[in-house]
Amino acid sequence: MTTLTIAGALLPGHGPATTTVLVKDGRIAAIGEPPTGTVLDAEGGSVLPGFIDAHAHLLSLGESMAVLDLRDAADFPEVVRRVAARAATAAPGEWIIGRGWTPAGDPPHHHPLSQAAPDNPVLLNRFDHHGAVVNAAALRLAEVDAGTADPPGGRVLRHEGEPTGVLLETAADLVRAVIPARDAAGRRRLLRQAAAHCLRLGLTGLHDAIDDVTWIDDYRALLAEGVPMPRIFGMVRAPAEGDLAEFAGDVLTGTGDPRFALQRLRLVSDGGLAARGALFAEPYCDDPGHSGAALVTQERIREAARAVLAHGHGLTVHAIGDLANHRLLNTLEPLLADRPGHRFVVEHATVVTPGDQRRMAALGLIASVQPAHLHAATGYLLDRLGADRARHAYAFRSMLRAGVRLAHGTDFPVAPPDPMLTLHAGETRQSRSGGEPLFPAERLTRAELLHGATAEGAYMARREHDLGALTPGHRADLAVLDRDLFAADPAELPQIRVRHTLIDGIPTQ
Repeated sequence: MTTLTIAGALLPGHGPATTTVLVKDGRIAAIGEPPTGTVLDAEGGSVLPGFIDAHAHLLSLGESMAVLDLRDAADFPEVVRRVAARAATAAPGEWIIGRGWTPAGDPPHHHPLSQAAPDNPVLLNRFDHHGAVVNAAALRLAEVDAGTADPPGGRVLRHEGEPTGVLLETAADLVRAVIPARDAAGRRRLLRQAAAHCLRLGLTGLHDAIDDVTWIDDYRALLAEGVPMPRIFGMVRAPAEGDLAEFAGDVLTGTGDPRFALQRLRLVSDGGLAARGALFAEPYCDDPGHSGAALVTQERIREAARAVLAHGHGLTVHAIGDLANHRLLNTLEPLLADRPGHRFVVEHATVVTPGDQRRMAALGLIASVQPAHLHAATGYLLDRLGADRARHAYAFRSMLRAGVRLAHGTDFPVAPPDPMLTLHAGETRQSRSGGEPLFPAERLTRAELLHGATAEGAYMARREHDLGALTPGHRADLAVLDRDLFAADPAELPQIRVRHTLIDGIPTQ
């Protein structure tokens, strides 16, 4: 038996400020009993259920750790300087990939990038991955020129008819498609690094987006090797074509491993809000000729829903704009009205009108939301939508009041995977540097945010019986913090660190 001695506050209602959690055979045996066996002293920190991220991209996180990190670049000239520095050491023809570019002001042109790296193709993904900026070498390799039509769901930005190098939404895939694919060894190396990073942050579970079925063998191989990883609840990207009933039956099968489950199909119904790709009933305020794009038909969503219901599995649909969410509800309502227990998920559910919030609750849909996106959205949301529509964005308090279950995640690496940033953003509704809160009436309490980042992720995975709570009998997936979470000032939350992460009672570091 391993005993964890906690010198700090547990979750409210779990006993006095200083208490113990007893772990036996990988499960919580008791709370508040005298210490026995091995003692792990929390040194005044809190012990919590391990965090479960409701929307993650583990391989993309690994890739973001291996490429140029542009998140802190002050402006586009700084981005160009970093690309030039990388090009100075790169072999001719070697791809230069970056992540985290944040548009500001006028859209950039590829000329500076092309001059900085004339012999290397460059692709710099936006911070939200809903587009990229590329240089001339990359455009040539992808054969994107003045005659290239905008692909469905994407836009090639142009100046006097010629591509500027800015590719929004699916247009970026024109270039991504010609980048040499990583082999299995390369993917597994990145997954290993990303998993270790997540464990250091107290993440013991991930609802992970698996965009290619070939990745499934990578997860199985790492687990077979004994690589420490969070539990993976896989949501597999549905193919654009083909029989989805057959696909779901073949792919969404039990793995026999409580650490890895393939639970749901995933579809993307619209684009991103920052890139003006999210689908709205009215045009964007700062782009009056554009109201976003539908990236999948409602018939395909209907087909996917029927396919997973037939096999007893789940469905996740990315929907950000108010029209995307409205259409999704129209599509699912006839299928789910008499199907309790389905646990279908609306991924993001960023802008949902009050009437549709009530419909979402009535259907038992889970909203997988990302409070940490508020850190960036405070800078552009009002420009995109105006005050009337923006008040329905990230409306967490209103959604809870309507009866919608909220499972919290980050969509990492769009936002950093640190759960403390989820708590900070949802409680303050400010950018990380402070400033005016965005619609403060929609704030959540720290306890509500923690519940959404633990128990609701377990519910979403159909694991509420053994994960997501400090309950005797539950698996001992735990995060031990370096201070008392409920005594910390909101401004301190981003500075809180995880001392220990345990899965089945075993420290992972």
